[in-house]
Amino acid sequence: MTALAAGQLALPPTTPAQTAIGGGRRQCWECQRRRLVCDSARPVCSKCKMNGVVCPGYEDRKPLTWLAPNKVKTRTWKRKGPSTDKSDATRRNPQDGQVEAAKLASEKQLVHIFPGHEFRTETCDIIEATLYWNEQVYPSMVSNQLSQSPWVIPVSYIHYMQPSIQHALVAMAIEHRMARISNKRNDPFVAEVRSRAFQHRSTAVQALNKDIQDERTRMSDFTLSSVIVFLYGDLMGSVTASNWRFHLNGFAALVSLRGGWEDLCRKTPPLKILVLFCKIVENFANTTSPADDQMAPVTNFELRDLVSDAFETGYYPFLPCPAELFIDIIHVNRLRFLAVRQGDKVATGSIESEAEDLLTKITDFSPEAWSETKDEPREEHLMMTQVYQSAVVLFGISSLQSAGAISFSAGWAAVKKIHSCRLLSLLKKSAASPVLRSCTAWPIIVAGFEAKSVSPTIRAFILGRMEEESRELGVYLPLAAKEVLERFYASSGTLWDDCFDAPRALIT
Repeated sequence: MTALAAGQLALPPTTPAQTAIGGGRRQCWECQRRRLVCDSARPVCSKCKMNGVVCPGYEDRKPLTWLAPNKVKTRTWKRKGPSTDKSDATRRNPQDGQVEAAKLASEKQLVHIFPGHEFRTETCDIIEATLYWNEQVYPSMVSNQLSQSPWVIPVSYIHYMQPSIQHALVAMAIEHRMARISNKRNDPFVAEVRSRAFQHRSTAVQALNKDIQDERTRMSDFTLSSVIVFLYGDLMGSVTASNWRFHLNGFAALVSLRGGWEDLCRKTPPLKILVLFCKIVENFANTTSPADDQMAPVTNFELRDLVSDAFETGYYPFLPCPAELFIDIIHVNRLRFLAVRQGDKVATGSIESEAEDLLTKITDFSPEAWSETKDEPREEHLMMTQVYQSAVVLFGISSLQSAGAISFSAGWAAVKKIHSCRLLSLLKKSAASPVLRSCTAWPIIVAGFEAKSVSPTIRAFILGRMEEESRELGVYLPLAAKEVLERFYASSGTLWDDCFDAPRALIT
């Protein structure tokens, strides 16, 4: 067969020209849509017939076509309106600006906590939380430290960390961010983002439980670190802050498996920082707990040398409290506990004498001599030492009187008045310093207790500082302390244990 013959066989059979039927168009509507050359055959063109398409014909009006439900073929476009000049803008209703401002504010609230990620895996959250700590939190903490601290370091080697720590860091990052940007408890955006924090926390809990159940990892350094990270993370959030005792008890149980506190610190010196964090939270929590409902006050006093040694690891962030005064706080907690346990026998017993000797020792403490041992800036170190000395004096007198360990004498009332005035004055002065304003969390609580008997202006200042501190540090605890003081102000109680009538951790 020749090529010509093959070409002829491949062509469609020609049909004789047909008369025009149904309109004078040269092309059918389908060929026009497909941009083909129509053969204008009537009543239907040959190309439509060969392709199995129903030819729409040659009418002057385009025939209707059926579409699947919800399918849109074309859209009507609006012509852009002319741009308004300045004179038009000035003639606008002033309410228009308010509406636009409200829209912008609502759009800002819809920005996700980690912008730019809508569909994410857990790995994305972990990486982004690491960036948040390193780019947002770490620089702020470094620039606002009174002294260089070994505790303030960037998050690194996260891929080597246990899953429990990885997911806990994400939950902590979210809680920190939420404390800084929103106080609206019923905000749907806050609820949505916080649910992600709970999801990561749940994953971390499962991973930590798995590590504790496994005998190979139960007593490891990583597991101990995970518990402390959990403790810190739960203290940051309003919903989880009440879990602090469970974490402290769990950490103490793991330490006992490692031979006890002293063996742990002697055999593994790097873990001293974990022990110090635990004891700081525990002993400050004892100060804001009832005298008869503390965590191991006698044992903590027996470990005072170990705690003092752990203090030498370096400056603890935002806690410029001299180690001597911190040990005195532990001593006061022990005397409160013993006084309540022994009841009315205290007034003439050895506890009263021991308590008075301790208070004399605290009032004789020299902030000037202590600050001389510190590097620059010595003036700021001196101010903070005076703040903590006055706070410890006031706490010691008020809490020991509440427990019945010392009497309500005129002498102690005079001492309280002196240190109360000095503490309030120093707190107002330190509030103007970006470095010192974050170092007074516990002294503000003590001042808040003493403020019940003074002017409403002073109480408003203290409560306002607690709100600011929660926002600046990204933690919930200052707001928890504010709620405790507000209830105390509204009550008829006057004693320390009337204010702190339940175990609470308010310092981290």
